Amino acid sequence: MSEPVAYPVPWDLVFGLTGYIRRGTRRDLADFTARVVARMQPPPVMEGLEQLPDDPRFVLASNHYQRKGLWILHPASVLTQAVVRRYGPLDPPVRWLVTANWPPWRLGPFSFPSPGDLLLPRVAHALWCYPVSFHGANPAFTARSLRRLLRELPEIGCPIGIFPEGVAGVAGRLGPALPGVDRLLRRIGRPVVPAWISERDARLVVRFGAAVPAGQDVMAAIASLGGAPPPG
Repeated sequence: MSEPVAYPVPWDLVFGLTGYIRRGTRRDLADFTARVVARMQPPPVMEGLEQLPDDPRFVLASNHYQRKGLWILHPASVLTQAVVRRYGPLDPPVRWLVTANWPPWRLGPFSFPSPGDLLLPRVAHALWCYPVSFHGANPAFTARSLRRLLRELPEIGCPIGIFPEGVAGVAGRLGPALPGVDRLLRRIGRPVVPAWISERDARLVVRFGAAVPAGQDVMAAIASLGGAPPPG
């Protein structure tokens, strides 16, 4: 059996966002993710690009595939580059929803907000993402971000990317969508393209399926691509 692939974290690219964060500007997401993917050896496999619809205004929904040696940045970058390969230079190619805080720091009976609560939303902005909090951690913050997404929706000419399981999702186990995800997808109202992330022969594989209507069970659509039962 092949050993699981391990991709180094591209810290130089991550720290290279510092100037964008300080200025409140945005990085070229197509270039950033291309640089991440170029370092992934062996290179990832993209399957089912022909399933992506002619109109890039859809929701791209994938399982949250992360484990030791495989940061979610890697699969997200591969998915983004698949969009670039299919549609060319959209600016940006995908608007991702990302979790942008860390759990509070604890010292005995005391807890303190994490510095990530200040930093990560700025990183999200630099990479064209909509930041949300851990489920239930800061509902007001998440609501503000989602209202902004819905307000900007008519002007968004690219896919909106989401990992419905949130950070609870891990490689090799498909979990249920977070509460509220189905309602959000119905409010967005765009077709949903499911994607399945897995590994084969020590290579990361992303597989796209045919678009399904908003309101259809998104996790069942994702699971069907990998031959997995939908999470109960």
